[in-house]
Amino acid sequence: MNKTKLGKKDAIYLGVIAILVIAVIVVGLALGLKPKENEEGNELKYYYDEKCEAFRVQNFNLAKGQIAFIGDSITDLCPLDDYYADLPLACYNRGISGDTTDGVLNRLQVSLFDIEPSKVVLMIGTNDVDGGRSENYIINNYNKIIKSIKQNLPGVELYCISIIPQNEVFESYSDQNTALNNVKIQSVNAKIKELVEEEGATFVDIYPALLGTENNLDKAYSDDGLHLNAGGFVVWSRILKPYLS
Repeated sequence: MNKTKLGKKDAIYLGVIAILVIAVIVVGLALGLKPKENEEGNELKYYYDEKCEAFRVQNFNLAKGQIAFIGDSITDLCPLDDYYADLPLACYNRGISGDTTDGVLNRLQVSLFDIEPSKVVLMIGTNDVDGGRSENYIINNYNKIIKSIKQNLPGVELYCISIIPQNEVFESYSDQNTALNNVKIQSVNAKIKELVEEEGATFVDIYPALLGTENNLDKAYSDDGLHLNAGGFVVWSRILKPYLS
């Protein structure tokens, strides 16, 4: 089957926006210039809106029945073609940096339903944990997301990826208690697994494969303690690809 690819200019444009937004926030934090909450929130909202608009434009030229990845920055920053180009279906990246379960729930139409993928890869929740959302809040939203996907995409193969562990390796993330976050993430993952299986979808647990010797995110798989680097994406793709094949 022929794959419908995004234009190089589109890919470069989106990539540059993602890198610039994240770089501004991370560098500011590292320099002790942490932006005010409302300023950071405005930047993330602007990026969210820009990405959704870009998806809306791209949807006119994308083939239906392909594979859609949806999530936050971990998905957004993954160059899918580097890891999944050998699959028979094209992979569309619908990740948005800074996104939460609320954000995904509000953009399912433009991100997924308009392109009618045959397979959906969902990984979301780490920003909910970082933002102090309760486990019940996260699971309630997750439940709404799954039910909406199944209702609007009958017959879709839905793969729900576990939230990945964290590791406090950079001072810029010192305001996050990653040890407590990891405990919460494991609890949320267990509840996601139960929910996903009840709904007849597939839970793909990559959390254990990313752990280091201290039971947090292995430094070999991340450069900042929160996001995956190339090595981390290799681990993710190695576990996920057999399902998509």
